[in-house]
Amino acid sequence: MITNFRLDRQGIAEILKGDRMLDAVNETAVNVAANVRGRLPARATVTFRPNITDRQRASIQVRGGDQSTRAALISAARAAGLEVHEYPPSH
Repeated sequence: MITNFRLDRQGIAEILKGDRMLDAVNETAVNVAANVRGRLPARATVTFRPNITDRQRASIQVRGGDQSTRAALISAARAAGLEVHEYPPSH
């Protein structure tokens, strides 16, 4: 049984911002972007953008799609092995 545990926040931050995490996040995002491109009409543009906040992150933006854009993006993310939580739009 663990009786003495101290969280190393600086060490965790180094891992989350590190090169290995960058590679993993970007590889997954590029995979999702390529997958969603194949699911949408040719007029749709898919943009991938890496970013670092308190961790490595990436965003994928779709423009020019139709009503099925959101579903295509969710399906592409799930196909890449990501867990997707759907929330109602916040309009």
